[in-house]
Amino acid sequence: MSIYGIGTAGYPMAGYEPRKTERSNAGSSYTNQMSSVTQTSQMPGGAFELHISNDTDGEAISAACGSDYSMTVYQPNDFDPANPVYKVKVWDKEGNVTERMVDVSKVDPGSSDYIEMFAYTSHLSSSGEYSDAQSVFTRAAANQHGVDGIGYGDLFGKTDWFSVVRDAMQMQFDAKNLEGYLEYKRFLDFLEK
Repeated sequence: MSIYGIGTAGYPMAGYEPRKTERSNAGSSYTNQMSSVTQTSQMPGGAFELHISNDTDGEAISAACGSDYSMTVYQPNDFDPANPVYKVKVWDKEGNVTERMVDVSKVDPGSSDYIEMFAYTSHLSSSGEYSDAQSVFTRAAANQHGVDGIGYGDLFGKTDWFSVVRDAMQMQFDAKNLEGYLEYKRFLDFLEK
């Protein structure tokens, strides 16, 4: 589930609570105060936190969570649009963090892991190059994993995301949902160009 889905139909806010991180907010601006807020919730697989922008990692452009992980994509403070490299941090259900730098110009949708594709589609959405990319990608990936959802272990294996999007597109076609079919088709056409 993407952070964009929280509070919308099907993803109620129940159980979410903002809290301040250890850093003191005394005398800081509203923007700095917001950068130190972390969203917490309790899921069946354990607690997770959605981490927001901070001075060390940079601006959070996207975040997601599953039953046993949370992930945030940061645009580093020294970000260069000509060399789009993002910092991705993934927390497991025990709070252990894995960090990775992802050069989105080198992501291959035919063979990349979930973390790389999430960073890539977050970049596409954030930059305006394809505003719905992150949302369409996460729904296609969720379709692949069914009711069990995407777990921490699913984040690291190489996947052919063209096939995943094609499968989601076919599911929409079989359901006679032309709008959903066309949404995935546009995304697939974009990825294949």
